[in-house]
Parts: sequence; C-alpha cells; structure tokens
Amino acid sequence: MANSGDRDLVKVATMYYKEDMKQSEIAKHLGISRSLVSKYLIDARNQGIVDIYIRSESAYSIELEIELEKKFGLHKAVVLDTNNLRENEIERLIVQTAIQALRKDIAKAHTIGLSWGKMLRRFIDEYPYQNDPETTIIPLIGGMGSEYVDIHSNQLAYDLARKLRAKCKYLYVPALVDNQAIKSYLLENEAIKAVLGAGRKVDLALVGLASPFSKNNTMLQIGYINTEDVAQLKSAQVVGDINSRFFDEQGNESECQINQYVMGINLADLKKIEKVAAICFEEDKQNVLYTALKADLLNIITVTDTLAEYLLGRLKEEDED
Repeated sequence: MANSGDRDLVKVATMYYKEDMKQSEIAKHLGISRSLVSKYLIDARNQGIVDIYIRSESAYSIELEIELEKKFGLHKAVVLDTNNLRENEIERLIVQTAIQALRKDIAKAHTIGLSWGKMLRRFIDEYPYQNDPETTIIPLIGGMGSEYVDIHSNQLAYDLARKLRAKCKYLYVPALVDNQAIKSYLLENEAIKAVLGAGRKVDLALVGLASPFSKNNTMLQIGYINTEDVAQLKSAQVVGDINSRFFDEQGNESECQINQYVMGINLADLKKIEKVAAICFEEDKQNVLYTALKADLLNIITVTDTLAEYLLGRLKEEDED
C-alpha cells in the first residue's frame, strides 16, 4: 500500500499531467502552496513515479543544444541532426537551419557586422527578403579586390542590406595590406576609421571560421596567403582564424606577421560584441571551433550533431584530466 507521501505525489502528478491543471489551480484545490506543488512534481519525477518521454525526431539534437549552451556558456546553440543525410544535404540544410535560428537575432539587431567567406555567401544567398529599414550592415574587414568579389565583405554587406532593405556601410580597403606603413596610412583616413569603429560596436556579428591547414582553405585558394605563409602559421602554432585573425591553441591572437597587416577588427574587439555567430559543419574544423568556443570568441553556433558530440566529448575529457 502506498504511503500518504506517495499518494500526495501521485495525486499532484495526475492532476498536472493527466488533468492538465495549472500548478496554481492544484495548489488552490488541495489547499497547499504553489511551491509545494512544484516540489511534489520534481519529487515524482525523481522517484520514478512520472516518466516523461519526448516524442520528436529533434529530441536528441535539442539535448545537445542545451548541453552546449550550458557547458560553453553560449547565447544560443543550434544542432542539425545529420542522421541519414548525405554530405551535400548537410551543407544545404546547415545553412537553412542557421537562418531559422538567427532570424529573430537579425530582426532585433540595429547594427550587424559581417566578415567574409563562402559560408556567409551561402547564408546570405538563402536568406529571405524582409523589411528592416532601421538596420545597418557593416563590414568587419576590408575586401576590395578584382577577384572572388562575391565572398568579400563589402559585397556580402551590400547583398544582405538589399535582402533586409537595410542601410549599409562600406570598407574600401583590402583585407590584407603589404606592410605596416600602408596600414598606418589607411587607418588615418577618417572614413575608414569610422567604419572600423562602427564595426567594433555592432549588436550582432556574423563571422566565418577557418583553418589555414584545410585543403579547402579559402584564403589559400584565392591567393591571400601562400604556401610559405601557411608554413609560417604552422611554426607559430596557429590553430585557425576568424575575420582573417589567426589564433593559437589558447584562442589568443597570434603575433604572426599576417595578423599585423589585416584591415579589420581584431579578436579583442570581437569578444566585446554581444552576439557573435558562426556556422560550422566541416569535420576538419572541429579543433578550430572548439578553441574558439573555449576562448569565448563565439557565443552563437549552428553545428552538426557529430560536431556537437565532439565538442562535448572533448570538454568532458579535459575536465577529467
């Protein structure tokens, strides 16, 4: 025979889960406090009186999202379930998943900063048209050049502004200059200084994530860096880059020569931005992504379930060491 304590738990649980009564209604009906009702419901679950099953294909990916947000202190994590998906489907669906996840953040932002790269190109190409005339899009890095213009920051900023019917600023400088003298000269220009200053204060930054050692590295493909630069980055123990700023295993901006010639906001600037979002599905970027998260360089991510499992598994291993 169940004791009176069990009966109380069962009664409250039955009223809540089967009769669809609100906690306040149960408290009034039984003549107890709402906090005691809440405690009974927790006790009922802990003692196995109540089992809750979530019947949805997205249940596992949602669990991963919650765990990522909790363990890495993220503003938002979104996980794509890749079970039974082909590789070309993953690349398409990760972008669509990111769009759905970021639409509210984009709508709320008065200023949006954009880095550059192929993933952002896909994101903006797929992004739906909407009306946000009070929003301003700002490049976070230079992008002037005659080739691969479609993935440069200025073109991306223009295209996103057109999709949102928003305003746009432009940063008419190269992403990388040849030496410090040129950089210093360009930074004296008031227009350039103003755009970079605005970029440091955006509400939301959309950035790319890359490894210079990946066979598909965009900077290498378009000639912004060469094989000699890659060798130097390796000797400098670089892990990856965000906004063409290379960082090491601790997530600190490397003192490599290339970083000194970048015309764009740096990683210290990036950390001060409230929301910094990136999309990642490539397995060869898992170490770059992990390092960026540990260093608080990103706080909104859209990733695959396999990457999410890697991130949580590696964090658990490090915590156990």
